[in-house]
Amino acid sequence: MNVRELMTIDIGACAPGDELVTVLLLMRDRRCGWAPVVDSRGVVVGVITDRDAAMAALNYPTRGATRISARDAMSTDVIACASDDSIRVVLSKMATHHVRRLPVLDDRGHLQGVISIDDIIRAPRKRGMPDAETILEALRAILARPTVADVSR
Repeated sequence: MNVRELMTIDIGACAPGDELVTVLLLMRDRRCGWAPVVDSRGVVVGVITDRDAAMAALNYPTRGATRISARDAMSTDVIACASDDSIRVVLSKMATHHVRRLPVLDDRGHLQGVISIDDIIRAPRKRGMPDAETILEALRAILARPTVADVSR
């Protein structure tokens, strides 16, 4: 089984210059804590999580959500996958980078969809799907946070 079979394609995206309040409304309307940031050529240049939005509000306390741009709040280190990647590859990337969602990009960096850990958990158990223990291991790794001792090594 590959990403194409499980990914969500009806997703919202924002532009780097969009106001943070617009991004937050998109997240609210989509009932999702994540939004990809796409430039004028359609290339994914960042992602914003609800945590990124909260941190931007703290980092720019006098500006407010209407004067903070998506560019100010987004993470530019985009961890992504391709639609033909296996679910095992996706779980490995999620676990390694402690993320619950990956944008699905084509070979030019254009947004094709998103795959989330929820998509994988809710998927019917078909041939080629990781077993429950593999998914649980990935979830543990996603939720694990490095300690100060880990970082200082």
